[in-house]
Amino acid sequence: MAFKERNEPIILSKLRILNKRLALSDEEKRYLSNLEKGYQGELQFDAMTETLTSNCLILNELLLEVEKATFQIDTLIIFADTLYVFEIKNNHGDYLYKQEGLTSTTTGASMKNPLDQLNRTKLLFKKLLNQLGYNFKLQGSVVFVNPEFTLYHAQPELPFIFPTQIKRLLNHLNNQPGKVSTNHNKLASKLVSLHQTDSLSNKLPSFHYDELKKGITCLECESFAVIAVGHKIYCNDCGHIEKAELAVLRSITEIKLLFPSRPITTPAIKEWCNIIPDNKRISRILAKHYHFTEIKKGRTYS
Repeated sequence: MAFKERNEPIILSKLRILNKRLALSDEEKRYLSNLEKGYQGELQFDAMTETLTSNCLILNELLLEVEKATFQIDTLIIFADTLYVFEIKNNHGDYLYKQEGLTSTTTGASMKNPLDQLNRTKLLFKKLLNQLGYNFKLQGSVVFVNPEFTLYHAQPELPFIFPTQIKRLLNHLNNQPGKVSTNHNKLASKLVSLHQTDSLSNKLPSFHYDELKKGITCLECESFAVIAVGHKIYCNDCGHIEKAELAVLRSITEIKLLFPSRPITTPAIKEWCNIIPDNKRISRILAKHYHFTEIKKGRTYS
C-alpha cells in the first residue's frame, strides 16, 4: 500500500464538471483530454508499483515548492539508499525524438521534451531535500506506460522506460538492498505535509455561476435527462437509477468545488439541482451530512 495515495487532480475534477455545464472551446477540451489521459496513465503506473515487494515507501503525486518555484513529482519511491523520481507519460502512437521535443509521426503535433521536466523536477527536489537536511542519492526516469507507444531516434542511454521495459524496471526496484528506517518515514511524512492540493498554474477557463447549466446529471452517462420520482433519480437516456440523496450530494460536491466561497443553503442547492422541488427533502439531506449555522435568512451548511 502506498504511503501516499494519488488523488484526482482538482483541475481535472473542475473541468469535468464544466464540460457538462458549459460549452468549452476546442482547446479547453483538448486540455481536458490530455489531463484525463495523463491521470489514467498515472493510475496505471500506481497499479504496477503496488505489486512491489521490496522495502520501500511509495508517494504518489506530490506538488511541492522550493524557492518560490513549484514542481510536481508523479511518483516518488523511497528506498534505503536511493530516491527514485518517476515522470509518467501516457502518449499513444509513434513519435520522433529530438532534443527540443517529441513529434508525432501521424499528426505532426509536438510536445515538450519530458527530460526537461524531469531534470527541472530533480534539480528543485534536490534543493528541497538539502533544505530539509537530507542528502540521499537521486535517480529519475520518464516512464511511458501506454503499450501502443513507440519513440524513434532516442539514444539508449537516455533515462526513458518504454512499455516493454517496465517489467525489468519493477524487477530492478524489487532488488533494491536495505530497509527504510525511521528517518525515511520522517522524510515521507514531511513531504506529504508540504504537498499542495492545487496549482495556480493550472489553466482553468473563466466561468460564472449564471452561465452554467443547472440540474442533476446521470451518474452513468452524464445526461441531464433525469427525473426525480420519490427517493430515486431516473435517467431517460440510459435507464440508470440512483438514490436521490446520493445524487444531491454529488451536486453539492460540484458546487462546493467550483464555488468554494458560495454559501451552501437549501435554496442554493435546490436551484443547482433544479429537479428536486421539495425544499424539505434538500434540507434533510443537508442536515444529515453537513453542520449548519443559523443566519437571519435561514441556515448555511459547511
